[in-house]
Amino acid sequence: MVVSAEFLGMLLLMTSAAALGLSIVIDVGRVSAEKAREAMAQRMYEKKRAALAEWRQKTERKRVDLTTLQARLTEFNGRRHKTQSELKALEYSKIELVHEVGDTDGDPDVYWAQLAVSAEFAELDRKDIVFSRQIWEYRNVVHILGNTTDQAHAALRMAFGQRNGLVTSPVVPLALAPDPTAENGDA
Repeated sequence: MVVSAEFLGMLLLMTSAAALGLSIVIDVGRVSAEKAREAMAQRMYEKKRAALAEWRQKTERKRVDLTTLQARLTEFNGRRHKTQSELKALEYSKIELVHEVGDTDGDPDVYWAQLAVSAEFAELDRKDIVFSRQIWEYRNVVHILGNTTDQAHAALRMAFGQRNGLVTSPVVPLALAPDPTAENGDA
């Protein structure tokens, strides 16, 4: 069999066309694969971006919740401190130290006065303070034995003077003394 030049040319042309077609198919396959990888990468990017946005929202909500809880904690700590202070004040107000001064000559009347510390009490020297500093944290009252209010007031001034850092309420007969439980709002 004799192969002619035209046949060889045709065969070469068909082989070239087939190679070109195969080359195009391979290139199209590569481009398609690249596009598929790019689309998959784009989807993963979008998923991660959506997840990041969701995490940011969650983080913001948690930050707001944390701020709210911190505010509530601060509020509750303030309430706790206030309650503890009120309990301590109530405890101190329930304890009443009674000091008795005055003359027992004859048949004296009993008078009442309340003692409190003055503003300069903290700066006073220890030797000028009557008794110890701790008792002045409680309610201190004085029962004064005397024949007259003036005599009771003089005995009170002599026992508890201002040089000791103390101030006194007005002297009243014991029958007119205020009830300590009524002062605190107790029944």
